[in-house]
Amino acid sequence: MRPAVLFAIVPLLFSCHCAKGTGTVDSASGNTELPGVSATAHLLVYRTKADHRAQVPVLLSDDGSRIISYPHPRDLGTGGNMSIPLDLGEGWLLDRRGIGVNVGFLRTTYAEYAELGNAPTVPELEALLVDRDPLTDLCDCGPRSGFTDPVAQLTSIILHDSLDLRCKRLK
Repeated sequence: MRPAVLFAIVPLLFSCHCAKGTGTVDSASGNTELPGVSATAHLLVYRTKADHRAQVPVLLSDDGSRIISYPHPRDLGTGGNMSIPLDLGEGWLLDRRGIGVNVGFLRTTYAEYAELGNAPTVPELEALLVDRDPLTDLCDCGPRSGFTDPVAQLTSIILHDSLDLRCKRLK
């Protein structure tokens, strides 16, 4: 009986193999994303050199020379449900669009952009780009699931000047 069990188990062992995942690393946060793995969104807080909170963010290449990612107008939401960043005080904003270290801002506001039927072409977006290096600070405060009330908790962290203790500084 033992040889029969052995002959049944050996093929099963050889048919089971582990494939090494080829994850991608997000350059903005340094997080590794594996295919098929659902990650919890991280909370990013930031400050800018000028007030861009009403303007649409786009992601730029590492050297800032070209737009590599931008939203479709429908991605921004409508009316009171626009994904405009939330004010946390002392100039800090809570990102709701998915910015990163290489963010740029368009001259166009969320409301204006959301009214467009289709996304502009990259050359059209390039012409609308007003700031290729807007950030003075960017911090990754970890997964959203680690907060029960992100706005209140992050506001408190900022007011107690403990952002660098609780969050990872990206810029």
